[in-house]
Amino acid sequence: MARLVPHGKFLLDGAQKFYIRGVSYGPFPPNSRGERYPEPERAAADFALMRILGANVIRLYVPPPPWMVEEAQRAGLRMMLGIPWPFHMAFLDSADMMREIRDVVRKTVLETRQFGETIAAYSIGNEIRSDIVRWHGPRAVSRFLAELRDLGKQIDPGALFTYSNYPSAEYLDLSFLDFISFNVYLHREEDFRRYLTHLMGQAGELPIVLSETGMDTIREGEEHQAELLSWQCRAAFELGLSGFIVFAFTDEWHTGGAEITEWAFGLTRRDRSPKLAFDAIAKVFRDDLPPLLTTAPKASVVVAAYNAASTLGECLSSIRELNYPDYETIVIDDGSTDSTSEIANQAGVRAIRVEHCGLAGARNAGVEAALGEIVAFIDADARADRDWLYHLVETITRRDAAAAAGPNFAPDPQSARAAAMAAAPGLPREVRAGDDRLAQLCGCNMAITKAALLEVGGFDPMFTTAGDDVDLSWRLVASSETLAYAPGAVVIHERRATLAAYLRQQRGYGVGEGLLFRKYPLRAADQDGMYAGPSWVGSLLGGARIYYGEFGRGLFQTVYSAGNSYADLPLTIQWIAISLIFLILGTVNRLLGVLGASGIALSILTGTASAASAPLQREYSGLIARIDLWILSLLGPTTRSLARESVKWRFEPGAAGGDPNGPVKLSGETEFVISESAAKIDSATILAAIRDALVRRGVAVAETDGFQSYDLELVVPPMIRVPINALRKDASIALLWRVRSVPRRALIAAAVTFVLLAGCFSLGAGIVGVIFAGLAVGLLALTRARRIPAIISACAAEVAGSLGILIAKRSEDES
Repeated sequence: MARLVPHGKFLLDGAQKFYIRGVSYGPFPPNSRGERYPEPERAAADFALMRILGANVIRLYVPPPPWMVEEAQRAGLRMMLGIPWPFHMAFLDSADMMREIRDVVRKTVLETRQFGETIAAYSIGNEIRSDIVRWHGPRAVSRFLAELRDLGKQIDPGALFTYSNYPSAEYLDLSFLDFISFNVYLHREEDFRRYLTHLMGQAGELPIVLSETGMDTIREGEEHQAELLSWQCRAAFELGLSGFIVFAFTDEWHTGGAEITEWAFGLTRRDRSPKLAFDAIAKVFRDDLPPLLTTAPKASVVVAAYNAASTLGECLSSIRELNYPDYETIVIDDGSTDSTSEIANQAGVRAIRVEHCGLAGARNAGVEAALGEIVAFIDADARADRDWLYHLVETITRRDAAAAAGPNFAPDPQSARAAAMAAAPGLPREVRAGDDRLAQLCGCNMAITKAALLEVGGFDPMFTTAGDDVDLSWRLVASSETLAYAPGAVVIHERRATLAAYLRQQRGYGVGEGLLFRKYPLRAADQDGMYAGPSWVGSLLGGARIYYGEFGRGLFQTVYSAGNSYADLPLTIQWIAISLIFLILGTVNRLLGVLGASGIALSILTGTASAASAPLQREYSGLIARIDLWILSLLGPTTRSLARESVKWRFEPGAAGGDPNGPVKLSGETEFVISESAAKIDSATILAAIRDALVRRGVAVAETDGFQSYDLELVVPPMIRVPINALRKDASIALLWRVRSVPRRALIAAAVTFVLLAGCFSLGAGIVGVIFAGLAVGLLALTRARRIPAIISACAAEVAGSLGILIAKRSEDES
C-alpha cells in the first residue's frame, strides 16, 4: 500500500490505477469512550465485512480515534477522512468562525498525518448549502476552500485533499483540489449517466469520485435498492470515474444528537445482516475495473504518422498496453523521410507506407485497411491511457452513436515554458454540444464506426494538416448521427516544444479553417468554430452565468460559459493591418495615429488578458510562464488568422483563369444531357459533384438549407455572390448561375472611412477617400468575378466526364 497520487483524470497506487470502492461509515452514537464510533470489536467486525464486500476505502464524516485507523490498516482499508465544520452557516461573515475552521483543519491533519497511506484523502468540506454559496459568492467560497487545502498541504504535503460538492452548488471552482468528489442521488440510469458525464467534462483534468449515492429501503424496498446500486456502480466505472462510495455501510446512523430510524440507506441492517444490495455491490467491487464490456466489437487503432520518429515509439507502447480484448494497430506512414517506418515495423504492428498525401488522406488509408467495426484514431505524438479504447467503444455501443471522442491533456510540465505551451490558445480539443454530446470530434482522440465513415465518404483529402476532423463531425451531425462524449477516454498529447513549432501548428490550423470556410462559408463562427474554446472575456470579466433557479432553489445549478465570437478580434490580421495603416497615417494626422496606436494597444491588452486568465499549474504560474504565455497569446491567433485569410482569398493554382481583357459574364447556363443509360443521375448528384469540384479549386460554396432560393451559392470575397440553380428538363439538367454583389459590409466600411477622413481632414477628403477605396474594392471584386465563369465551365466539364454525361453546345452567354 502506497500513498495515492492523482495523475490526469485518475488516481494511482504506485504505477497502477486505484479505484475507490467505498462505503460511508457513521457517525454513530458515542461509545464507552465518548467516540462517535462503535466499540473496537464492533468496528473490527465491520471492517472484516467491508473486505468481504470488496471495499477498499471507508468514508468518514468525523475524525477517527487512532485505534480505529490502526484497525483499518490491519484490514487493508484506507480512509477518506471528513473534517466537520459548520457548512450550514454563513461562515465567511464571522472572522471567529473562519479561524475556528482553520484550527479544526490544522488539528485534524496534524493528528492523523502519522498514518500516511492509510488516509486516502482529507475531505475539507461537505455540501456547503447553495444558498450560503449564493450569499457569500462562489469565488469567495472557492478561495476559502483553497485556503483550507493549502493549510492542509503545508502540514502534510503528500496527502490528497478533496471536497464533497453536490449538484445545487456544481458551479463552485474546485480546480485547486487533488480530486473532486460529488454526492449525487439520481434514480434514472439515463439521467445518472448523463449527469456524471457532464461532471467529468466540467472537472477538466481532475479525477472525479462519486462520494455519496444510495437508496432508502424503508420507502423503496431492498430489491429496488439492489437493482439501483448495481447499475449505478457499474455505470460510474464504465464512464471513467475514479471512485464510487455507497451511502451507507449500515442502517445504524446517528446525527444531530439523535438516532435516525426513519431512513435505512445501509447495505447492511442495524444488526449487520447483509441486504440484497450487499451482494449486488460486491459483484462489481470484487471484480476487475472497469467492468467487462457486455459487447466488444473488433476495433482498429489507426495512427497517421509523418516524420514522427521522435514520438511514435511511445505512442505504440501505450497502444500495446490497452485494456481491450480485440483490436489491431495500423500505422500509416505518410511518406516520412525519417525512421517512422522502421519504428512501426519493429513494434510489430501493421505498417502501411503511402505517398505523402496529408493527414486526411493518411487516415482514409487507415480506414480502408481497417478490419474492425470501430476505427479509433490517435496522433503519433499522443499516448493513450490504458482504458482509452475501452471507454470509446463502451460509449459508442451503449449510446448507439456513430462516433465518440474524449479529452486530450498535456504531459505534466517540467518547466515554465512547457506550462505556457500547455495553456497556449488554439490547441486541439473536442467541442461539446451538451452534457454528453459533441459538436466536434478531435482527431487526436476519437473513434468512429466504419459504417458511418463509409456512409459519409470518409475524410476529405483536401484537409492535409488540420480541419478534417471538424469537417467530418459536421457531416456526421448533418446526417443526424450522434457524436458522443467519452470523458474517460484520455490521451496525453504532446504540446509543441518551441515557439516556432507552435506557430507552425497554428498556421496549419489556420489553413484548415480557411478550407472549412470554402465548404461552409455561411456557417457562423460563434456556432462552433474549429476547436472552439472558452473566451478570456468570460473568465476575466465574469461573463459566465450561473443558473441558480427560482429563489436560488435549483436542484442542478450549472455555470454557462460566456460566448467567444469577438473576444480575439483585436488579434486578427485584419485588425492589426488596419491599426498599422492608421498608425502610418498618423504622420499626417494625429487623430488617425491615435486610433492606430489604440488599436495596437488593444491587441496587446487582449493578449495580456488572455495570458492572465489562462489556468496554469501553481508551481509554474510565475512571471516567466505568464510572459511566455503572453507572447504565445499575441502571436498564435495572429499567425492563425493570417493563414486562414490567405486561404479564403486564394483560388487554387489549378483553377481555370478568365480572360483579363474580355467582358465580365454576369450570368450563364450549362446544360447536361442525360442519356437513357445515365437516367439515375439527378440534379442532386450533379450539384454535389459541382460543389466538390468548385471547393477543390478554391471557391467557397454554400449549400441551401431549405430556406434559400438557390441550390448552391458561391461566396467570393470581397462582395460577390453567385447563386446556382438546377432546372430539370425532358432529357437534361440545366445549371443556371448569375453574379450578384452583396455590398453591405463594403458600404459600412465606406461610411466609417468617410467619417474618419471627413473628421480628420475635410469633407472633400472624405469623399475622395471613399471614391478611391470604392474603386479599389470594386476593381478587386471585378478581377475575381472575371474568373468565375471559366471556373464554373471547367468544373462542369470535369463533372460531365466523371459522370459519363454530355454538355449541350450553347451559344455565347450574354454578358
